[in-house]
Amino acid sequence: MSAAILFEFPQGWLFAFPLAAALAFAVWRQRRRGLAISQIGSLAALRGIALLVLVFLVARPIWMTRESAAAATRPVMVLMDRSESMSLEEHDATRYQQGLGFLRERLLPALHAASLPVQAMLFDQGVEPADGAKLSSVTPNGKRTNLGGAISQALGSAGQPPLAVIALTDGIVNEGADNSRALTALVDARVPFIGVGFGSDQGVRTLSLREIEAPSTVSTKTAFSIAAQLEMINTEEMPGFELLLFRDGQMHQKRSVIPGKGSRTWLESFPVTEDKQGVHNYAVQLLPPNVPGLKCVNLLANTSVRVSDERELRVLYIQGALTWDYKFVSLALRKDQTIKLTGLTRTSKQSVFRQNVESAGELMNGFPTSLEELAPFRVVVLSNLRAADLTPAQQEVLARFCGELGGGVLMIGGPATFDGSWQSSRLEQLLPVVFSPNRGVQGLDRPFRLQLTEDALQHPVFQIADGRAMQEAWAQLPTFTQYGRVDAAKPGAQVWAVHQTDEGPQGHRILMASQRYGAGLSAVVCIQNFWRWRLARDSEPQQFDRFWRQLFRFLSEVGRQDVSIHLADQELHPQMDVQVVLEKQPNPKSVTDNNRKFFVRVEDGQKKVLYDQTVELETSRPVDFRFRAERADIYTVTVSDGMKVPVATRPFEIRDINVEFQDTARNMETLQQWASISDGLAVKVEDCRDAADLVAQIKAKIEKVRHGKNMHRPAGVNGWLLTLVLGCLVSEWLLRKRWGMA
Repeated sequence: MSAAILFEFPQGWLFAFPLAAALAFAVWRQRRRGLAISQIGSLAALRGIALLVLVFLVARPIWMTRESAAAATRPVMVLMDRSESMSLEEHDATRYQQGLGFLRERLLPALHAASLPVQAMLFDQGVEPADGAKLSSVTPNGKRTNLGGAISQALGSAGQPPLAVIALTDGIVNEGADNSRALTALVDARVPFIGVGFGSDQGVRTLSLREIEAPSTVSTKTAFSIAAQLEMINTEEMPGFELLLFRDGQMHQKRSVIPGKGSRTWLESFPVTEDKQGVHNYAVQLLPPNVPGLKCVNLLANTSVRVSDERELRVLYIQGALTWDYKFVSLALRKDQTIKLTGLTRTSKQSVFRQNVESAGELMNGFPTSLEELAPFRVVVLSNLRAADLTPAQQEVLARFCGELGGGVLMIGGPATFDGSWQSSRLEQLLPVVFSPNRGVQGLDRPFRLQLTEDALQHPVFQIADGRAMQEAWAQLPTFTQYGRVDAAKPGAQVWAVHQTDEGPQGHRILMASQRYGAGLSAVVCIQNFWRWRLARDSEPQQFDRFWRQLFRFLSEVGRQDVSIHLADQELHPQMDVQVVLEKQPNPKSVTDNNRKFFVRVEDGQKKVLYDQTVELETSRPVDFRFRAERADIYTVTVSDGMKVPVATRPFEIRDINVEFQDTARNMETLQQWASISDGLAVKVEDCRDAADLVAQIKAKIEKVRHGKNMHRPAGVNGWLLTLVLGCLVSEWLLRKRWGMA
């Protein structure tokens, strides 16, 4: 290393001239006083040294260091990616084979020709040195890719950092714990990073069973669904395959799937009904088609469902005016003793009509204005309401009821309800559709039929007839004449039914839809006088009744729990500490509930207790805890009250998913980011036709870093200069005292 001192503020040296003049004037005065020349010289020298140091500091000196030519003997470090994504075969060779061939046949000869020594290392989630034999014999099967850890290891593996770090990889990085450390090491060592990307930008064809969705708790003899979320990427025409549903280890149902083509994510549902109480384990297995080159990330997923007798389900039905809807919904629920319907109808601006309330004071002031007033209900229906009927505060309470308490909100009505007056309101944020800016639609008196989507035909809510095709049963519904127009469904919403002919901005007008909102569900039925279905000549009233019972149970999630259980971690995998968040919900029966003591237990699939503690929970004050999940399994969190009675339960599955195949496309963006922070390069392998040209660029980058970027370090502020200034001042004071000078 060579070094030199430069000054960031060289103009500071100009202060030396007036200071020198002042020093000369002081010498002249001392000469007139008759001091000896030796005395005057000693004092002037001490003052001059101190003033010179001060001027030196004012000029802000810095050390400028440059790397010596001898440092060129350091090697170039080559990092070879051996993670499992490098085993993907493209153009009759795996990515690892392509990388190894590029290294041996092109890169190494070019580096040796440029007189650059080379050291190699293999990396996946770990790093190890490698020679030629090791590189040839390795199998790319690493479960994770930690490029940051490999860079950090390469920089710290020897006494001096390498001249450059060259990574031969597809850029698929799924472990970032060491990124910060590697970033700091790259900047401090001034080593350029060179990334060479292998693989295709589109990736390979993949089919995956991502997860299965099911309610944690259901009641006996109630239909629910086990939904498998499937993902297909980079496929053109995928042949059909089968899904198997297992119940407690036994094959329960089989379903054939025709996936079509293109990249997409969709749900395939199995309708299930349980007659007896208990906990059942459900597993969905994917049987992939025989397609060359197809990669399957995951083929099996599990969940468990607790079946128990349902508690009372209360529904609050709010109307803007007296209509027939409430009457016929009441008739639909008449034979179901577990669903209780409470009505609240606005009869004028100052009065409301209450039906089926539990106490004389319940809902006395009309629509609830606090979360505690809504807590006893599990579903709220808004029927034929206008935007002016709900204040912003009341809409906020509805949003909290759905998002925080896990309640269901259903809006039903026609053109007078679904209009532009709801736009940008809190209620619109809650619902699954985007309202049309038009203020209602006039003249919609042409008969139309309800057209169910494929998702609806497979969903338990719409299973209204036994032993018949659902499409046939729904086709026999009567025609309707009025409906509310909405523009589109929100991202993530499920569309259940559409208009047969009316086209909106994004296809057929939506008539039924639902979506998750926080912990709850919201839905819309955009049909005026939906009750006409029950009175139609050819309709079957029991189908109308069954639909409403199933819809209310769906919106209530078949049993809201007194304590909500959330997982703080988005990505779960074996051998991790899982963070669980518990939050007590308001007690519907008592706003002043003082029960704070709860028991929390975590069990694995073999009923082994992993966590068993007592916690104190207060309403809307979350408490979290952690437990260790060592292996892939189904884990169940159960919260019990002070009497050891379970009040909430949540099963969840931790799977050992192969994250290397979740995204198989080459990721050049990652390599470009590492290159940009180190003044390096990121290139695709197909752009490196001449390895000598690539090595020339690498060598230029090395030279630029070594000679173009100098290290700046303050040179003036240190203990030696401070000691020198103090020594001069103290010496002058001692001399003046010795010579008897004032």
